[in-house]
Amino acid sequence: MSRSIYDIDPAGNVVCTYTDSEKEASMKVDKTKVPLAKAIFYAFLPAGYPHTVTDDYLAYQTYDSLQAFSSSITSLLANRAVLEGLGVGDSSSSPTGALILKITGDTISRIATILFAHRMGQAIEPECKFYRFLADLLNDSAQFLDLLTPALPYFPKLGVIVSAGVLRSLCGVAANASKASLSAHFALTGNLAELNAKEASQETIVSLCGMLVGSLVVKMVEDKHVVWMLMVFLVGVHLSMNYRAVRAVKMRSLNRQRATIVFREWLDHSTILSPTQVAEREHIMRGGGGRMSSKSGDYTGFCEFGTYGDIVNFRPGGYHRYDFETSTYFLGIWHRRGNFMMRLALKEGVTSPLDAWFDAVNHAYYFDEGLKDGLQSHYENEMPLGYISDEQKKSIFETLAAKGWDLTLNALETRLPIRVRTGADGRKAAVPLLEKDTIHMGPEGKRD
Repeated sequence: MSRSIYDIDPAGNVVCTYTDSEKEASMKVDKTKVPLAKAIFYAFLPAGYPHTVTDDYLAYQTYDSLQAFSSSITSLLANRAVLEGLGVGDSSSSPTGALILKITGDTISRIATILFAHRMGQAIEPECKFYRFLADLLNDSAQFLDLLTPALPYFPKLGVIVSAGVLRSLCGVAANASKASLSAHFALTGNLAELNAKEASQETIVSLCGMLVGSLVVKMVEDKHVVWMLMVFLVGVHLSMNYRAVRAVKMRSLNRQRATIVFREWLDHSTILSPTQVAEREHIMRGGGGRMSSKSGDYTGFCEFGTYGDIVNFRPGGYHRYDFETSTYFLGIWHRRGNFMMRLALKEGVTSPLDAWFDAVNHAYYFDEGLKDGLQSHYENEMPLGYISDEQKKSIFETLAAKGWDLTLNALETRLPIRVRTGADGRKAAVPLLEKDTIHMGPEGKRD
């Protein structure tokens, strides 16, 4: 009687078969032969693919490789224009002047990198799809500026080189940070490092192919008008592929736009959307600023997180204002005709702002009924219109987790999370700051 034992990889594929027979003293070993094409294909994919990555990984990487190919060609065309602008091939140009141009551009671009990383660093992960696409917009804009350098005199050329360098520095910060966030999303089995290494391999081979094709293009295309036409076409392909790449990603974290889509769907139809369904609805370039609307769409506005001072000290002219607090947050609402603004200030101890954001979406949803006669009618009763109990919200959040959403990630706050401590001298004693749960204020921030 013989027995077979198998070595399998993370994907369940048989790597080697061992057959032990009673008639033979030795064990028979058969290694599974992998076709050459398949072996090359798997050399650029994470081990155990597709079981070690999310189901949107291949679509994203395919479009990302296509956009990298077109970007490699445009980079060569732009670099040739920069070299011409710096005086390569012109005996009358000064090497010192070219060096000063290069140093000035690099210096300012590095300063821009530091400032952009400081100002926008925390916003990139929650909005990684937007910033991934924005990075290529910035890079393509820089390449178009590069094309202008040969035709400009010295000082305008300096301004163009500096501007292009700044755009590239912003692109570098946005691209690197957003790619890191996307890689963390794709990795399922703690294989983030290997996934990044394989992505680098993919970019290397794609860039190499792009450079080979681009070298032929640069050699064949000299006419300026043809270069501009070719750049417009390639940049269009580049942005189109990049847009499709980020559209293919199904993020499992709830940022402001995705949370609003999910909660509005529950308010409309009492159903919870999955990450795949939300990915089909979310916008890449707009909709990420906390935009909300009422049930009918007659009232539109936005919501953002801030400090307690942002709520009590913000007094826009002509707006009806309303402040109130719950056990976990303060909320300010400013309303004028069909527009509104909301600001949330979370209290100390609140780790997830998801509950507060749900309430904000709920407030906006019922503006049609509650704000017809002003903000006061929205809270005439003990509870606001459409009030959702804590038990209901707990059930909703449990359903969200069951649908595949990762509620442990805080993707709602795009700045440093600030919490409000209530109590005398900043102590943790729970002393209310407001006399009532709700205080209505009239235009110009004056109490009625």
